[in-house]
Amino acid sequence: MFKSLIKKINYLLKLGRYDKPSGSFLLMWPCFWGAMVQINDNILFVKSLLLFLVGSFVMRGAGCCINDFFDKDLDKEVKRTQKRPLASGKLKLIDALLFTIFQLLVGLFVVLQFQSNVIVISFLIMPFVFIYPLLKRFTHFPQVLLGLVFNWGVIIGYLSQNNIFNYNILYLYFGGVFLTIAYDTIYGFQDIDDDKRIGVKSLSILIEKKSTLNLSILYFISFLSFTLFFFSFYDNILKNVLYSMIILISFIFQVLKFSKNETLIKIFNSNILFGGLLAILIVARNYL
Repeated sequence: MFKSLIKKINYLLKLGRYDKPSGSFLLMWPCFWGAMVQINDNILFVKSLLLFLVGSFVMRGAGCCINDFFDKDLDKEVKRTQKRPLASGKLKLIDALLFTIFQLLVGLFVVLQFQSNVIVISFLIMPFVFIYPLLKRFTHFPQVLLGLVFNWGVIIGYLSQNNIFNYNILYLYFGGVFLTIAYDTIYGFQDIDDDKRIGVKSLSILIEKKSTLNLSILYFISFLSFTLFFFSFYDNILKNVLYSMIILISFIFQVLKFSKNETLIKIFNSNILFGGLLAILIVARNYL
């Protein structure tokens, strides 16, 4: 009985990708970026970061569960995903459903710790979490919606520290959006043969013939957005140029690695380090 329970918990954790936390950190960093732009209360700031850390893991876990509900049959046809707990039949749907509800309740508890404007903004993005898994059946642009959803934390993070919304924060938001579109498109190249065979659509398939060029454009738009963010919030031109060049160099390395056919998952995961780097640059601009 005990062994059976442990095995079920293990499958549930795999369903929520808690054994592969890259996506949780990628969801967390935009929240941190937004909160770090203008820090007005150190205690509130630290509390917010802890809540964002927990919230990113449980909401990404819930998102993965929702995704696997919709994709159970498709996942059986893709080599990389056919061993997922629902696709392989190792978990019952009712167990996955209860686990999803549990994670959403934890996420709700986290959100309710913030002020009302943050709560409202957080709920606005939720319908798109359920829409995202369906897009691959109808359009080549699921990565675009993922970018919009994954970086909503920039706005949530900023409002967690500031009562007045500064529209210049949208530069940081769209910098993250286009970065996410780029790295998730790279991630999608892992399944491109299986996806084409079963009729699933993705931006990876759409840009396949000129992939390096199109990825370069996405990264460049992201770079421009991040640069506009620095110049809109901070006055020191030399430091803004320096930080922008650091971002540009980071993106060039990602594109070069892709063009040299390096491991796609390593390029994807490298954005965890980039997220930390950008957080350091934002904090540095506040204090240096």
